[in-house]
Amino acid sequence: MNNIAFTLFNPLKDNIETVPNLPGNYIITLREDSNLPNIGIDVTFHTFQGMDVIYTGLAGSSLQDRDVKKHFNGNAGSSTLRKSLGCLFGYELIPRDRNFDKNKKTKFNQEDENQLTIWMKHNLLVFYYPNENYKSLEEKLIQKYNPPLNLDKNHNVVNKEFRQKLSLLRNAEVRLAFSPIPITNINNKFQEVNGIGLYLEIWKQMQPFILAAIRKGQDSKKIGSAIFKNVGNRKSSGYAFRLDISDAVIPVKKGSAVARDLKKVLDANSEFKKIAKGRAITIRMNSDCELFVTTS
Repeated sequence: MNNIAFTLFNPLKDNIETVPNLPGNYIITLREDSNLPNIGIDVTFHTFQGMDVIYTGLAGSSLQDRDVKKHFNGNAGSSTLRKSLGCLFGYELIPRDRNFDKNKKTKFNQEDENQLTIWMKHNLLVFYYPNENYKSLEEKLIQKYNPPLNLDKNHNVVNKEFRQKLSLLRNAEVRLAFSPIPITNINNKFQEVNGIGLYLEIWKQMQPFILAAIRKGQDSKKIGSAIFKNVGNRKSSGYAFRLDISDAVIPVKKGSAVARDLKKVLDANSEFKKIAKGRAITIRMNSDCELFVTTS
């Protein structure tokens, strides 16, 4: 296997037509000085031609279509590699199409897909090898290089914790993209006396978005006021608030039940405490009930 001549494809400068429409194998590596998104678990890499290997795959009919077009220009619904990378970045999974109930295929929203494409082209390299014995070679490549993003057929104890965490991220709850508001079924049990706990269920359902936004560095989402009015009409005072969080410590926001309930939900979330440690985070909602999350 050491004598196999893999060909380099640089997605930033090489013509896609140079990659053959033939079956074969490919190896995806990080460029020099590039890194995978940090999810708090160290990764051990093996190198190929001096580059850290992150993934290996096969193309049953066309290397050009599989390892270039679908990975670097498609969406996560047709690329295992894209889905794994996007989940590491904290992008939110949505149905790939309206047949989600049947096929369970997911992708990211178009903005996230575009950002992912740019990142991949600037941070990854491809090495490909046309051949007919791609299935057996794939198993050998996984065994030799232990790529951290290969979850299937990879039984190496090294990077096991990382693969388990990645698998959980890939199987996170999917927000139905065809519903304008991802908050449903607000339970009246949170409508307690004196306004305590009115908005807990809303923020519990918003937790995945908030955590993903923190991992990304920033994001925003239009929630809309209707969902808040459904559980507690604040009338002229509105729902706008701002929380400036430092080192996972959320300040008490007097005069805003909406902010106080968000604090309760995040204070009880161990994952939030982990990723917010050592960061300055601002979570704010404007008068139109659009939520903004930024980190520094």
